[in-house]
Amino acid sequence: MSQPLQHPGPLLRSDVRQPRAAQAPPPAPTGPAPGRTGRLRGAPSFPRLHATSTAPRLVDALSSPGCPRRPPPPQVGMARALGPERRLLAVYTGGTIGMRSEQGVLVPGSGLAAVLRTLPMFHDEEHARACGLPENTLVLPPASPDQRVIYRVLECQPLFDSSDMTITEWVQIAQTIERHYGQYDGFVVIHGTDTMAFAASVLSFVLENLQKPVILTGAQVPIHALWNDGRENLLGALLMAGQYAIPEVCLFFQNQLFRGNRVTKVDSRRFAAFCSPNLPPLAVVGTDVTINRELVRKARGKAPLVVHSCMERDVGLLRLYPGIPAALVRAFLQPPLKGLVMETFGSGNGPTKPDLLRELQAAAERGLVIVNCTHCLQGAVTSDYAAGMAMAGAGIVSGSDMTSEAALAKLSYVLGQPGLSLDGRKELLARDLRGEMTLPAGAEGWPSLSHSTLGRGVAQLLTLSQEADAVRDAVVPSLACAAAHAGNLEVLQALVELGSDLSLENFNGQTPLHAAARGGQAGAVTMLLRRGVDVDPRDEDGMSPLLLAVKGRHWDVIELLRAAGACLSPGELEDAGTELCRLASRADLEGLQSWWQAGADLGRPGYDGRSALLVAEATGNLEVVTFLQSLQGEAGAQAPGPVSPLRTASTKSSP
Repeated sequence: MSQPLQHPGPLLRSDVRQPRAAQAPPPAPTGPAPGRTGRLRGAPSFPRLHATSTAPRLVDALSSPGCPRRPPPPQVGMARALGPERRLLAVYTGGTIGMRSEQGVLVPGSGLAAVLRTLPMFHDEEHARACGLPENTLVLPPASPDQRVIYRVLECQPLFDSSDMTITEWVQIAQTIERHYGQYDGFVVIHGTDTMAFAASVLSFVLENLQKPVILTGAQVPIHALWNDGRENLLGALLMAGQYAIPEVCLFFQNQLFRGNRVTKVDSRRFAAFCSPNLPPLAVVGTDVTINRELVRKARGKAPLVVHSCMERDVGLLRLYPGIPAALVRAFLQPPLKGLVMETFGSGNGPTKPDLLRELQAAAERGLVIVNCTHCLQGAVTSDYAAGMAMAGAGIVSGSDMTSEAALAKLSYVLGQPGLSLDGRKELLARDLRGEMTLPAGAEGWPSLSHSTLGRGVAQLLTLSQEADAVRDAVVPSLACAAAHAGNLEVLQALVELGSDLSLENFNGQTPLHAAARGGQAGAVTMLLRRGVDVDPRDEDGMSPLLLAVKGRHWDVIELLRAAGACLSPGELEDAGTELCRLASRADLEGLQSWWQAGADLGRPGYDGRSALLVAEATGNLEVVTFLQSLQGEAGAQAPGPVSPLRTASTKSSP
């Protein structure tokens, strides 16, 4: 699959209808003759992307072996969205969502756009006719009174089972996005779930300087089935890409929007197939949409989109196990392997047998780049143990809390960058490039106010006379919130010493306590509470620090806030029953425990009158059932501590 593909003539005509010439004859067809395949003679069988049978084929050309920087190809497709219209491109690569049953097994099914056209939730036929939209263009029902989402579906030929997808295919998907980047407001990639986490991770590194959302989605059950998750997932991805400016590669599944390089597939049967072990979702969809705005990465100004097609293919993944022979490791580390992600025990530990460490060190010395990732679902690689120190001493780079999928994609990206030394590549691997890793405390690069140019400038600003009061008042809240979210106690203390008020609100109405609670920074929360800040401030959305800690599952922060007297307000508890039922249906025990620790009544009914316990019993989530039943003997199934005024009133009025 290394041969470059060539464009078979013109690319793709514009989706916007052109003025029709009087009695002009139709142009001659440019596609293959009927009955022939669309494959180019002598070309490899990578999928050629096309809109529908009425549109010419799209073929993405690979870069030459030297990977020179190509000028962007001519951009065709939909015109730029004007006014309330949001225009999206959906790339359908295959996967369960469109599969059909043949001889008792599921096989890729084509014609997804035609299927979506028959479903009112995916296409408003009346509006499409009124606007004269082309046949290959679909429009969703109104997302809001003043907004429409219009989209096209490009379909791969042939369609893929995601188990057959490789870096080559993912790079070509990125090049398709690049070619149509100027004509759309966002992109949805419909992909099989088995390798979707790998695809999302690779695309996050291949696509640099994103200004628009790229959202992957798929399904556990085909969309043709009566009971399926494909409709909800695809509709959610289209709406998130069309309504929210989240300039990242994301993955939308089961009403949650994740950062793409933070997810892993954890269940082969349940609809909740993906989780983000070390980062909360960027957004959660329920009765409303909650965006974790502080987690969303900001676009880098107006920098142009860059597609990195030079990804190193000779990288591998090795999972250590007790007693693994050094000879087996030596065989695995031989050329042409250039990079390795090694899954180790616990917090980055491995066998300390001298022969095994010698093999790893010898491989590192001859230029093989090795990244250490834990095989635990949650947590990070540290050097707390001698076994972990031994790994670091062998020249292995810490992968922090990256998933194996993200580490493999990042390694492929870094090794594909030209002109870097071995040390330069290792330094790049240790940096957070696309939000794929959480740097250790103190490694975020926060400047000291007394030991950096920026810090001295801020300190000077804060000590200016009255003519700078307005500027100072605008800067301090945002600076304090940023420091609190990162847990940078040095900056917070410096602000205190300069006379700053750590209870001031930023432009979102959030205080530093909000930021610290959202970021799970127990140290910053402790410092702020000791400074006497209000324990229950509300931001513009009516959220308290306690609710933000609950949503982030930061149990230590919840405990600190509750001990200081924080409680959930009646407004925050209004839809809690529905949220609890949602968590119960997903077997999300940690989420339920967070609400319980915050003092919420886990017996609150949802919108349909059912409690979380009834939902858990109906969905067969036995662990959740056991937990909720264990609380039934306790008053209101609440954790001890401060109670919401609403709950107190209802308890007193009960017979």
